[in-house]
Amino acid sequence: MIKKMIGIVVFLGVSLSAGLIEDGISEARKGNNTQALKLFEKSCSDKKTAQGCFYAGQAYAKGTVVKKDMMKAFDFFDKSCELGYTDGCMFVGSAYFYGQDVKQDYTKAKEMLAKACQLGDNNGCFLLGSMYDLGKGVKRDQSEAKKRYSEACKYGSKMGCKYEKELTQIGIK
Repeated sequence: MIKKMIGIVVFLGVSLSAGLIEDGISEARKGNNTQALKLFEKSCSDKKTAQGCFYAGQAYAKGTVVKKDMMKAFDFFDKSCELGYTDGCMFVGSAYFYGQDVKQDYTKAKEMLAKACQLGDNNGCFLLGSMYDLGKGVKRDQSEAKKRYSEACKYGSKMGCKYEKELTQIGIK
């Protein structure tokens, strides 16, 4: 009986958070972007849903619904990444890698890209491989680069496959 009740509570929690996201998307499609943002923020804060956090972050990053606020956007993207949403990890990781809207910081880029890669994002693996291949913010290590390119390839990156093959051809193990 207790297991059944716990299952119902978990199911209801998942359903409610999915409902907030769906409602937010519906509001956005109707042009009610302020209401959509409120629903995404609620989904993120109350229900701890990664997708809600990511959508709220997008609103602050784009600045179309509210005043552009990259610090707030990064907070939401960070939270979505912590909750396992690779797009949040990639947004922050690539921003730090390229220095977009933030000061370039390879240490932070590496941390977020590694998380994205760990979660199966081919772009995260590829950029992480590039860091090792080029020695950007890390000691140059072509064996580690090859490993990351291989992961990128496994997750569907044609460039990852190409770079892995090139490193293999020059004898990198």
